[in-house]
This record gives sequence, C-alpha cells and structure tokens, in this order.
Amino acid sequence: MGRYSDYNEVREKDHWPTVDPDATPSVFKDMIKGKYYAEPCCGDGALKKLLDGDCSAICLWASDIRDNPWCVRDALEITKEDLSGCDLIITNPPFSWSLLKPLLDHLPTLKPTWLLLPANYMHNKRMGPYMKNCSDIISIGRLYWVNKTKGKEDYCWYQFHNKPKVTLFWGRG
Repeated sequence: MGRYSDYNEVREKDHWPTVDPDATPSVFKDMIKGKYYAEPCCGDGALKKLLDGDCSAICLWASDIRDNPWCVRDALEITKEDLSGCDLIITNPPFSWSLLKPLLDHLPTLKPTWLLLPANYMHNKRMGPYMKNCSDIISIGRLYWVNKTKGKEDYCWYQFHNKPKVTLFWGRG
C-alpha cells in the first residue's frame, strides 16, 4: 500500500488484493490479449479474476509467496519448467523492497514479467538497474484497494525482461 494512502493497516506479506477494474486499462489488455500467463503473487486471486472477467489473457499457473488455497509453489522457487506454456508473468507483487527485490531478481529471468507497482518507483535509485530491463510502462493513475475510495498514489504496469530494453511509456488514454 502506498505511503500516501489512507490505509495505515499493515498486512502480512503486503497482501492488498487488486480489486479495482481500472487496474487493467485497455492498452494493457490489448498487450496481453490472447496470451497465456502465470500469476506468482496471486494472493486471493483478485487480479486473476479481473483478467478472467474480461478474457484478456488466460492464467495457466497461479501461486503465491505464502500459503493459501492457490499456493502451488513459493514465487521465488518457480522454474521455467513450472511456466511451460506461459508467455508472460503478470502480477501485483508486494511493494516492500525486502519482498519486491528478490521477485525482480527472479521473475524476469523466467518470462517477460508485468508488475503492477507505484508510479514513482521508476524514479527511485534502487530501481535503476531494473529499469534498464523495462520495455513498457503503462500509466494507470490512482486505484482503490479496500473500499471504493481512490488512494493518493498513482500506479503503473511495468514490463521487465532479462536483458536491457528501450522503454516505451503509455500515458493514460
């Protein structure tokens, strides 16, 4: 949850379900349409339900970094073999750096990886090495997480790869 948000609640493993339909703008849906994906930080499956609902992409594999009904394998232990048949990884990862950094180090080595993150992350020094491997940034704006009130922080989808890329920015349409 964003530091500027009204949500002061601390949640285990930064579990904030992606429930706002605005999290999947049309340009994002167009980029993932018809693709098969894995969701390694699925939490309660909220993002998967959003993507299933509009038939943008098809989830072949879902798990999480903690035990829950979806958990097949810890996100940090998945292999390329686990993702056989998947074109992409799409997830709303934990935002805490201690949890996010290992995911940034691991997931893009397996498949092109879409992460839903705060927009200001692209400007942080610690994200510098990762931004060199970012091919697309899709601006989303503010989202709601728990209730129907938008937060105070903006978000983007970032697509990471395992090698340097030129970054394209997709503004809000």
